Amino acid sequence: MSRLFPRRAFLQSVLASAAGAATAGPRARPKPKPEEPGEPFQIECGRILVETAFVTPDGGSRRALAFFNMGMGRTALAPALHAELGLDRGAPLRYSLAGAAFETPADTVDVAKADFITGLSLNQMFDPMKVEAMLSPSLLRDRVLVLDYGRRRLVVAEPGRIVPEGAAAPIELNPQTGLATVSVDIAGAPHAFVIDAGSGYCWMRGQTLAEWLANAPDWRRAVGAVGAANYNMIDFGFEKQGTIARLPEITIGETTVPNIGMLGTGPLLGAFGDALIGDVFWDNWQKSAPRPVAGWLGANVLKHFRLTIDYPNRQSYWRPQSAPDPHDLDQPGVTLVRRNSRYFIGGLVHPTRGEPLEGVQVGDELLAIDGLNARVNGKGAVLAALRAPAGQSRTLTLSGAGGERKIEAPALDLS
Repeated sequence: MSRLFPRRAFLQSVLASAAGAATAGPRARPKPKPEEPGEPFQIECGRILVETAFVTPDGGSRRALAFFNMGMGRTALAPALHAELGLDRGAPLRYSLAGAAFETPADTVDVAKADFITGLSLNQMFDPMKVEAMLSPSLLRDRVLVLDYGRRRLVVAEPGRIVPEGAAAPIELNPQTGLATVSVDIAGAPHAFVIDAGSGYCWMRGQTLAEWLANAPDWRRAVGAVGAANYNMIDFGFEKQGTIARLPEITIGETTVPNIGMLGTGPLLGAFGDALIGDVFWDNWQKSAPRPVAGWLGANVLKHFRLTIDYPNRQSYWRPQSAPDPHDLDQPGVTLVRRNSRYFIGGLVHPTRGEPLEGVQVGDELLAIDGLNARVNGKGAVLAALRAPAGQSRTLTLSGAGGERKIEAPALDLS
């Protein structure tokens, strides 16, 4: 027995422990952790998807996965869900999101169809996931919204119920559509951008970006959308002829965000058509915003924050949670187009540093990336498989005029 623990002290310790065990009774169960507020969300290709409880005409509950789109002013439901909820017969739309109840007349809700201009539909965006609704922010005008990207939680609360976290930045709001803009300082000048958690990447007017690049040519990275900036995958010059730039920093209120990628969209109707009648897409889309805008802030900015938007008081709050990755677009230089759940080469990326990818033809179908079967996977999985450190290669299985073939495609450095 050690001199530091004498025999008598040892026996006393054993007896005391035994007595304590005899009188302590059952061990107390640990208290359960308090439930986190709000609703968990998932991210697909940078876009927020959230389970939503819709109320059926008989008062029952019908849960469906919904796309939370802060860049659209009207809610839309897939045709089957629209009919199931009785909206085709004039019943109001009632649903619960993150514990908050909402109701709106049937004539304020659209049947989700392919967009007339872009061809985008819920199926084109999210297949093979079953997404049955697109929720606009129009019913949040009297609420406070929290998007906690770090915890993947969406919170909706009454004003005054949440203590905002982060630096404040005032917003402007279109109360009819719910679209909110914030002033973003870029190279010392303010520009209005819509805060859009429904967008996988920052997009802006191509002509405005061209004017910036005339003064800052070192911001230019490539022509042709790539990676997360290619999240829409539509067969228009938007992405195929868009310009990728890397902004050294942007400032929102007092919050400076470094290394932000931006896609300046290419012409929708071709260079001649857009020059003749103007920037059709942006001029039309911004009608839902509170003022003319330069573009939207997408997931490559928003996902690094706990973002609080106090709609009634016209304030946003930005608490940083992570730092942007300057290599977020590094992958082989192809712009993808998606048609009928299949992926095609819509264009070859022309980088500022380096050469376009060889061995690939516009119109080739992308069958696989390394071991990933592209035909059975959604956009997020395909873009994740393409992403690679600069210089590393991905094995692309392609099908085209020359039959099926494989090529080794090195990733571009677009930092």
